[in-house]
Amino acid sequence: MIEWVRASSGRGELKPVQRRGLWITWGLALQAIGVGIPVTVALRRANRDDLVGSVTHYTVRLVWHEMLRSRADVALIVLGVALFVAGGVVMARPFVKRRSTLFAAVPLAATLGIAVLGILALVCAALIALVEGDADIGSMLNSFPWPSGRKRRR
Repeated sequence: MIEWVRASSGRGELKPVQRRGLWITWGLALQAIGVGIPVTVALRRANRDDLVGSVTHYTVRLVWHEMLRSRADVALIVLGVALFVAGGVVMARPFVKRRSTLFAAVPLAATLGIAVLGILALVCAALIALVEGDADIGSMLNSFPWPSGRKRRR
């Protein structure tokens, strides 16, 4: 019989962990905190501006614009994303054997995951505003700051 030897044994591989449940719990906790920070920032901004009563496209638009103008809010959003990504890395650690996967692929997947969650939250807010009847979906889409390839003239 031929014994199989791993080609990349040693440097690129991680040792197995003893308690998977602990890693998963801490990873989920970090991800929950990472998602909670931007949500708390948005709700705090909406409360401060007295916009919680009804969800309209103006509410979503105003909170979004005001959050992006405040450097402290942007820093908190970036901190939330970083904690979410760190939680993804911690949660994936028991299941990943290669360092390159753990420190490259998992953070990329976590970043894309939080982006998808953010897009879903905006879609849900738009649908709620549409159901309430206060929203015009065309003006909401036109007023959203979509990224474009060209620069605006002032």
